[in-house]
Amino acid sequence: MSRKIVEKSSVTLTEEEAKLRQTTASQRKLLFTSYHGQRCALSIQDNRLAEASFFPKIPSKIGSIYIGKVKNVVNNINACFVEIEKGELCFLSLKENTVLQPLNRIADGRILEGDDILVQVIRDAQKSKRASVTTQISLSNDYFVLSMGSKKVCYSTKLSRKQKERLNHFLLEAGILNMEQEHSMEERHSIEQMHSMEEKHTREKSGYLAQECHVLLSDACLTRLKSEGLDMDSFILPSTGMIVRTKTEESESKEELLTHFYDLTAQYIRLLYVARYRSCFSCLKRADTEIETVLQQFAGYRDRAAEDLTADVPCYCDAKNPEWEIITDQESSYEQLMQYKRENALEIPIRLYQDSMLSLSALYAVEGKMRTALDRRVWLKSGGYLVIEPTEALTVIDVNSGKCEDGKNPQDTYRRINLEAAREVAFQLRLRNLSGIIIVDFINMRSSSDNSQLLHVLKSLVKQDKVLTTVIDMTPLGLVEITRKKISKPLWEQLQFSDKKQ
Repeated sequence: MSRKIVEKSSVTLTEEEAKLRQTTASQRKLLFTSYHGQRCALSIQDNRLAEASFFPKIPSKIGSIYIGKVKNVVNNINACFVEIEKGELCFLSLKENTVLQPLNRIADGRILEGDDILVQVIRDAQKSKRASVTTQISLSNDYFVLSMGSKKVCYSTKLSRKQKERLNHFLLEAGILNMEQEHSMEERHSIEQMHSMEEKHTREKSGYLAQECHVLLSDACLTRLKSEGLDMDSFILPSTGMIVRTKTEESESKEELLTHFYDLTAQYIRLLYVARYRSCFSCLKRADTEIETVLQQFAGYRDRAAEDLTADVPCYCDAKNPEWEIITDQESSYEQLMQYKRENALEIPIRLYQDSMLSLSALYAVEGKMRTALDRRVWLKSGGYLVIEPTEALTVIDVNSGKCEDGKNPQDTYRRINLEAAREVAFQLRLRNLSGIIIVDFINMRSSSDNSQLLHVLKSLVKQDKVLTTVIDMTPLGLVEITRKKISKPLWEQLQFSDKKQ
């Protein structure tokens, strides 16, 4: 006896539900949400957590510019302590900072207790260590970085030689660049400090930045500053250099590039001029908010990996790429995001997620993705796996064949596992924000050509990292040495709750 089955009515999805169903593997999301009570930004690519940034309870001051007072000069370590706010002392290395220009007395090359100096925070306080500051003030936008202390003009290493030559010619034509310039001993030392900027750059001779305000400012900017009461005729600009960033090559016209340059120099000159007339402990520039920092970190970065590696290398958010979408479940974050979008003419869609039945974290399985990101074992598609062990001095990554079955030629199997592991190592360095010395123990291979190929692939992969990462070499024992600059805390340390899994 057959049973009659009643036909169910079709389910109609709302427009909002249809959008949520479009979470395909090719879509990329940047989520602003909270995890275990901590606000965070999460980059999800190919349904996998690619990067995570947790916002500290105490906002970062990195980038803030203050007029501080020298409280104590410690000659035996060639350093001093500078008070930037009442009761907040910061460390200033005199060895690394040669720009010493007191604001409350005539400069004589010395730094004395009681001097008022202009400083910029470069590192937040951590544990027992005080925050660090520098006297080499720098300002940047997406195209250029201006830095006090050196007149050198440097270019991002991501620019090709032809691109550097074209930009060099353009800057010469605009009168911004000079090819000959004498240096004092302090300026020569400052050139060596330029590599501490956020972007890597070449040290090839490429000219020197013009130092005259009327050259560095457009007529409109010069008129505007004079209308604000700034005496540009008597103002002498301290030695200032520049880094030309990768995004200059993406500029649509020379006029647009000059506009970005003049806007930055106007901000820089106004700040240095005003500093001479402000009182001690004045904050001339506040640090960017956490959301602004994340968007600047993600925006405009395109993966430039070799074509044969493109599918395996994570690509950061391009703020003008519609494949990306920003989603947040926090109204305050949504308002800040929309304001940033309007001010920077971003085309990327921003959406406020509101669903009392299903949270944003649950929708994208953030809990599971985060625990996977913190797990010491990382499985590879081939069946092999990595074991990641951070220690006090360095981080060790061990590559194992695991469940991978040997083929007819074990060496081919080892080469395949190692190449896959190299891609995963580059991915994990960014995801976990590992820094310092990293030692990778790959599976031993007999062929020197296989080892050379492995190093070549690994070097190509880490070049795409926005943080300076260098593959040193492979030791006789088969250990690959990597160094990665420390910009912020590793992922596991950013999580300030007790039940994190390591």
